[in-house]
Amino acid sequence: MINTNRFVSFAKTTVLISASALLINACSDKGTSTTKSADGKRTAFEVSTDHALGSVEAPVTLVEYASVTCGHCANWHTGVWPDLKTKYVDTGKVRYIYREFPAGNISLANAGHLLANCAGDDKFFGMIGVQMKRQENILNAGSKIREKYVALAKSAGMSEADFDACMIDEDQIERLNAVADAGSNAGVKGTPTFFINGKKEEIFSIEDFDKILGPLLGETTPEVESEAKPETESGAEH
Repeated sequence: MINTNRFVSFAKTTVLISASALLINACSDKGTSTTKSADGKRTAFEVSTDHALGSVEAPVTLVEYASVTCGHCANWHTGVWPDLKTKYVDTGKVRYIYREFPAGNISLANAGHLLANCAGDDKFFGMIGVQMKRQENILNAGSKIREKYVALAKSAGMSEADFDACMIDEDQIERLNAVADAGSNAGVKGTPTFFINGKKEEIFSIEDFDKILGPLLGETTPEVESEAKPETESGAEH
């Protein structure tokens, strides 16, 4: 987990993203659009500006505070998230919320999150996902970092002018600051940090999630079942 003293500098963001054309199909993943119920309802653990996946009727809400420039976040999103999504989110058991909390390279985290938001709700998770998958490639781009981000923007249907406008969009900047401030007030000090039904949990692996989600969903993991069974005395007669 990366600890960070959050310092949001969006003015520096546009400078540091200074000019390899790497066109990435950022939004091709299926089933990654932001969702809410037909009447706009949210769960008790989310707010109106949240980006969410999964049924609003799910009994469990999982909130992740993460950064697209955090190495541990990238490891979780590439190694754990696919299994968790398939097992819990796609089945309607868990509602998943992604909240932006800049860590690692703060300026580039701001740029990446702004870009995902400007791309639109239906492309948000695709943009987050591709940045997690290509994190090392993006962060090591050096003087060509701007081209990386412009290519991402174009893959989401944005123009270079759209990208430039996005980086100084005051409404989007204000929203990101509010999300990060709320995270800090909730006790988030590093990323990724997870809250399950409003409770902060120290978890990372799919096994960690199984142990916590199982009881909340009325399911018992094999480990719990094994512990619950009384041991048979050695040599006992039957």
